[in-house]
Amino acid sequence: MKEELWRTVKLFLLWWLLFLVPLIIGIVISLIISSHLDYGILGWSMLAGNFLIVVVFLSKRYVKLSFGRIERRMIWPAVGMSVLIAAAYLFVEESICQFFSPEALQEMAEDNSMISGISGILYGCFFGPIAEEIGFRGVLLGGLLKTRCRPWLAILISAIAFGLLHKFPLAFFGSIVFGIIVGWLYWRTGSIIPCIIVHIVNNSLTAIDSTGWNNTTFIIILVVSLLLLAFGLWWFWKKCTFADEFNYKI
Repeated sequence: MKEELWRTVKLFLLWWLLFLVPLIIGIVISLIISSHLDYGILGWSMLAGNFLIVVVFLSKRYVKLSFGRIERRMIWPAVGMSVLIAAAYLFVEESICQFFSPEALQEMAEDNSMISGISGILYGCFFGPIAEEIGFRGVLLGGLLKTRCRPWLAILISAIAFGLLHKFPLAFFGSIVFGIIVGWLYWRTGSIIPCIIVHIVNNSLTAIDSTGWNNTTFIIILVVSLLLLAFGLWWFWKKCTFADEFNYKI
């Protein structure tokens, strides 16, 4: 168990190294060229870092892309349920933001639009989600589970670590909840593929402008989204049986 924990620590540090070094280089270059943060340069530097993470971790098989305990005949239904969970969670989060902090909702929408263009799309909607799921679910959560850490504790630790990656207070707590959901999916399925699908769809849908919706609309969307989210999680609970690797209670 100590060896597995040490391996997890080393791989997680490697993940951060590959994530931060290109970002720091991009910040330095943008300050030298334009004396202020250039989000175009930052977009390409963050894309480069996440691309490196995906290539290194998958080519070295530090994290494996497999369907885990999802049966072959259930793969496409699992993909559909992952999309459903992603969309439902996004609208739950936006509805709650509207009620408690409309300003934060607008601020997050503006922040999402800062890094745009090809680099922003590739980073935010593809390589970023894959790299983050590799690091926080595949490496951190998967490693903690292999050390026989209680699943609920391992899921919570990985979710908090994921939340720390996001700077806005509301985004921090929302990211923790998101991390718990996809962490549970990983624990239940033994695969990061549903987590990646949820993350990609969620990030891609953040481009939807919901700031002009009224409270009645948000209430309807909140109720419907909560029901859909519950149904998606229930489906994974019923359809995915435990494999030996993580076969112990939460």
